[in-house]
Amino acid sequence: MTENKIEIVYEAIADKIDNLGEEKAKLFLAKLSLLLANKIEDTSFVLNAIDDAALSLNQ
Repeated sequence: MTENKIEIVYEAIADKIDNLGEEKAKLFLAKLSLLLANKIEDTSFVLNAIDDAALSLNQ
């Protein structure tokens, strides 16, 4: 995915979170993650992505 497409996806997620509100953000992100993981069907890839996504958040 190009940097431009990543930015488009990021903006769509951020806008949806803004529209849903903070109280529903965690549930939305969990549901989105599971829907995308279901499309990938590669458990190792998904588990690595989960670890990668958390890397910069633990600093």
